[in-house]
Amino acid sequence: MRLWLYLGSCFLMVFAPGPDNCFVLAQSAAFGAPAGLAVTAGLASGLLVHITLAVLGAAVLLEKFPRVADLISLLGAFYLLWVAWGMWQSGLSQQTAEQQSLAGFYLKGVILNLSNPKVILFFLAFLPRFLPEKCTHRSAYLCLLGVIFIGCVLVGMGTIALLGGSFSTYLQATPQAARYLSCGAAIAVAAIAGWILWEYLRNTLKMVRSKKV
Repeated sequence: MRLWLYLGSCFLMVFAPGPDNCFVLAQSAAFGAPAGLAVTAGLASGLLVHITLAVLGAAVLLEKFPRVADLISLLGAFYLLWVAWGMWQSGLSQQTAEQQSLAGFYLKGVILNLSNPKVILFFLAFLPRFLPEKCTHRSAYLCLLGVIFIGCVLVGMGTIALLGGSFSTYLQATPQAARYLSCGAAIAVAAIAGWILWEYLRNTLKMVRSKKV
């Protein structure tokens, strides 16, 4: 029962509106399904880092140095703002799309995943709660839970990428609509960065208030 509950939680997290799935949708709609799938692969690769940290017990470290996770998120937010600015300037012409490398989309996925505070908290605080009582092989079980989550991400985000890619075919035939989506996609990515910055500011205010109390 605990495993089925975890599986449901994984898919709920994948499809719940957030930076990762919105970014995959924006990139696949703008540049095609391969771009969205490359971002998805980057997201999955970033999860390997989270799994490793969870196995090593990084949650204890973050309790002592909580600002480390906030700093990572902050750097990721500024990177996304840079990506949004590039999308706003370049537009979505066919020539621009061809100049984008899949490796670049993959790197964007890795950085976005590593800077997403929702994913950081899930792996370091929420994931260990699904360990069986009196678990004798904690590291192996955490790895298993992590692999299951990666599978959910590949299925869920891959589906989103394919859906966005089907919309991209229409955009290639209508340059005017592509220009509108260029602005929309840039705003969406900037909004993702803004959400991460808001979470950073909110956590900072919490810490300031707790110290005053």
